[in-house]
Amino acid sequence: MLSPKQKQKLKAEAHKLKPVCHIGKSGITDALVSELDVVLDSLELIKVKLNQNFTDNADLAVASLVQKLPGIEHVWTMGHTLLLFRPSRTHSTKYSI
Repeated sequence: MLSPKQKQKLKAEAHKLKPVCHIGKSGITDALVSELDVVLDSLELIKVKLNQNFTDNADLAVASLVQKLPGIEHVWTMGHTLLLFRPSRTHSTKYSI
């Protein structure tokens, strides 16, 4: 679990990032989850954009992602953009939190 201070630091680091994934009307599929698992292992901190045609709200999307991706931390939600973090399992982390 991330502390508020750690979340603040990650939010500052993520300011320059672009969304790496867009979730549309298909929702959160198994293929999307497996792709996010690979991306999180290499990048650790990612932005995910919820498109306008995504039927659920952001809270349900976060709950689903946290359930399907072990070890993921929801850092922040701003509008339709989610900020997610998970330390890499294969190499040392880039973020000193």
